[in-house]
Amino acid sequence: MQFCVGTMAFETALPQGKTKVSTMRAFWIRALIFVVIGLLLYVALAAYAERKMLETSERHPFVTITSAPQETDVVVLGASHAMQLGFDGIQPMVEQNSGRKIMVLAIKDGGVVPNAVILNALLKKSKPRTIVYVLDTFAFLSPRWNEERLNDGDLFVRAPFDRDLIDVLREEPSAWGTMLGYASGFEKIKRLSSADADSADAELTKLDQIYQPDDRIDDQRVGYLFSDSSAELMQGYVDRLAAMAQAARQAGSEFILLQMPVPPRYTSRLPEAHYEVLERVQAMAQAAGVCVIDHTEALPGDENYYDTDHLNRLGLERYTAGLLAEALLLPAGEATENPSPWCVSAVADEEEDTTEEEAAFEEEP
Repeated sequence: MQFCVGTMAFETALPQGKTKVSTMRAFWIRALIFVVIGLLLYVALAAYAERKMLETSERHPFVTITSAPQETDVVVLGASHAMQLGFDGIQPMVEQNSGRKIMVLAIKDGGVVPNAVILNALLKKSKPRTIVYVLDTFAFLSPRWNEERLNDGDLFVRAPFDRDLIDVLREEPSAWGTMLGYASGFEKIKRLSSADADSADAELTKLDQIYQPDDRIDDQRVGYLFSDSSAELMQGYVDRLAAMAQAARQAGSEFILLQMPVPPRYTSRLPEAHYEVLERVQAMAQAAGVCVIDHTEALPGDENYYDTDHLNRLGLERYTAGLLAEALLLPAGEATENPSPWCVSAVADEEEDTTEEEAAFEEEP
């Protein structure tokens, strides 16, 4: 009797087990379908977000890089001072006066590290003849302009999806925090509802203004840019600049450091750290054979600026038609891979001074 009951219980349980397995299988199939649909919707949303962001990203350096030709002429890197050379009406003037084609890849508040990433991304796409890094000493004094700027999602929210850029970010430990958000498109989706114009356009609106000097504003500006820094941190950023120069040389590019004009009321407020950075950079440049062009004092008048330290349209017109054009200008028929004539003349002057000193020394009794 017990055997019969057990057999009946087993036979009764068997169909229920099959039903349970079938139910679980149906659950997982539905879950898989749900996940696939979700992924498809996410991909579609990411594609829409990318297209939407790119509509207002004409000046973004990574957008420019993805469409760069295999060979480019002059590439400009740096922060907001350098960014001005790419403004509408200004870039054509630079090109007309110098006879060189200009590609401006500068970013606002960009220190050495984000500019190094931009250069590495560019060198995967193109081989520039000349690379100009516009030197701002504040960029060597704080992670705020370097590692933290590189981890700012705003820097990549307008960058088009590109495998070479992903490779560059993977090679940069300080960028790992933002690489996933960029590669997945999440940063673009997150900012989709609040998409606005690129920050470069906001600076462009100030270009026709003339600054009325204000001590309080000037003090605040210098205090905002400069902060205390350890010698190790400062030297690390100088070493990163040296690595940029080496990467440029390996690509067959001329590498130039350029100091753009700023007014005396700005330079008179600069802290001691500014001069220490310059000293270290100049020592690096001399050791690496890098040309340094100093135009700091070229335009002292306040009528040339729209704020504490940025050139306005008048100042940019004067600068691009004069000293900048002279620094970039190539004599007719000269190969573009040769050094800038400004750098050649500077080296020649230095050698002449050295020869005169040696001759004077030899004439001493």
